[in-house]
Amino acid sequence: MTQIKGQLTTADYLHIDDYNRLVSGLHSDELYVWELFCRLAFCAGLRASDVLSLKWKHVLNVDFIGKLEQKTQKGRQIKLNASVRNKLSELYQLLGSPCKELPVVCNPKTKQPYSLEYINRKLKDFCVRYRLPVKAFSTHTFRKTFGRYVYENSGRNAESLILLNTIFRHSSVEITKRYIGIRQDEINRVFDSIQF
Repeated sequence: MTQIKGQLTTADYLHIDDYNRLVSGLHSDELYVWELFCRLAFCAGLRASDVLSLKWKHVLNVDFIGKLEQKTQKGRQIKLNASVRNKLSELYQLLGSPCKELPVVCNPKTKQPYSLEYINRKLKDFCVRYRLPVKAFSTHTFRKTFGRYVYENSGRNAESLILLNTIFRHSSVEITKRYIGIRQDEINRVFDSIQF
């Protein structure tokens, strides 16, 4: 979703099965740079602008990514487990082992990061191509997918919300709940409970 100045935009999260189907499809179709973007945005829980600022030297053969978030100007330390490190190394090789000073996600001709608008257009194409059941699909979807995955994988408990609140640096747990779609799920359950 391309943001229009002065207008709020939203993004929905992907269910983890749909996310996995997306990255598997991108891999099968040899769309490695797009697979890389989707994997990094998800596994690091980063905003797209922060993913686009990463260079290969920041993500290869490291246990942690140290990142100063562009929006908040706050530092984060993001752990990369062995599975993530191996996948990043694999994609690096499949992309021809580019110079480690280059941005991880960039146009191969200009060597510059793609624009958010261009990435959002590509994501809309992938949404159709891989038949993803998501209404508002954009670069921000992966950060929300990360949040929803952490919440679901942790047993949907208060501790996971507090943890996500810290990771996302939201001002309240209520904002985190709304951000990953829990508040709307709770509201929907109220209406679903009505029986005649």
